[in-house]
Amino acid sequence: MLKIRRKLTDREIKEAKPKDKNYFLFDDGNLRLLVRPSGTKVWQYPYQLNGKNNTVTLGKYGDRTGFLSLSDARKMRDEIKDLLSRGLDPNKDKKSKKQANIVKAENTFESIAEEWRQKQSWTEKHSKNIQSRLQKDVYPIIGWKGIKDVTIQDILQILRNIEQRDAVSVAQRINGYCTEIFDYALVMGICDSNPALGRAKFLKAHTIQNRAHLSDKELPGFIKKLYSSDEKNIALLAIKLLVLTLQRPGEIRFAEWKEFDETKAIWHIPAGRMKKKREHLVPLPKQALSILQTIRNLSGKSTYLFPGRMGMKKPISDVALIKVMKKLSEDKMTPHGIRHTGSTILNESSFNSDWIERQLSHVEENKVRGTYNKAEYLEQRKDMMQWWADYLDKLNK
Repeated sequence: MLKIRRKLTDREIKEAKPKDKNYFLFDDGNLRLLVRPSGTKVWQYPYQLNGKNNTVTLGKYGDRTGFLSLSDARKMRDEIKDLLSRGLDPNKDKKSKKQANIVKAENTFESIAEEWRQKQSWTEKHSKNIQSRLQKDVYPIIGWKGIKDVTIQDILQILRNIEQRDAVSVAQRINGYCTEIFDYALVMGICDSNPALGRAKFLKAHTIQNRAHLSDKELPGFIKKLYSSDEKNIALLAIKLLVLTLQRPGEIRFAEWKEFDETKAIWHIPAGRMKKKREHLVPLPKQALSILQTIRNLSGKSTYLFPGRMGMKKPISDVALIKVMKKLSEDKMTPHGIRHTGSTILNESSFNSDWIERQLSHVEENKVRGTYNKAEYLEQRKDMMQWWADYLDKLNK
């Protein structure tokens, strides 16, 4: 049968109907399209090398991702001709490219970022928060790219997109995560440079806003409302313990009875529950011990000090604490905000800043100092937190 070779059109290809057997449509330059009985259309290029006939399959016809249009197939045909002119077998070259693509797929930015994230010593909640931020702002733009292929302009695009939402602080954190991910890839020998390094300086300046909190002048009114509240309300008791210890709301919510040594007046929070996966000792003033007795009468049969409303097996929700705190503070403070208020008052009262930072379980910013400074300042913090509890009692008068 005579093979008619001329330039095909997309219309001809689209209108080509399947038959009982395979058949070909021939394009200019020895390119051909195999039409199968199933209706599948596949680009092929027959060639001869070293006296042997062979065929290389280019891919399926179509305009969807992963398919080849007519123009794409012609470009690949020209590339194959170039290989043949240099005595190279296009089928062997195809296998090499396929292997390279597999390696590239394994080293996408998203895959390396997830590997980096899973190696961090974060709590599960914090790790999920980081993943959520990356999924929202980073992966849609560069997640699919090989990490070697990510450019400075890619990073700047990510940051500008976030900046347009007037979320500059989020953009700075995202840039920090990306910088650490590329540093990890550099150490692993997966990429050669860090396109995220220092890019946050191109963001517009912004004013850092602290979490909603009360001033020292507003604190007395809040304390009087809190201390006169219903002592059978689990959420209110949780807020009281939070105020007396200045711990994070999550650490309060998930507090378990087994963590408390009431004889030694110490709350031992295990590393697995802490934000930075570092165990934390919390001295308990006399007022906190008294609250524990009240709480025990309400939730002593639960694993948690503050079980939720739906049963004793789950902790109280963050929403419950937020609602109570906002009501008591007339919508001026969040549960986390009391830490800011307490820190301010303790600093202004001339307590050692190291004691205060350790009580708040803040990780030392200076990493060298943080590595070698193992002091818990436990005795000093016992005195400081008793002073704080007594100070709150005075505000209630």
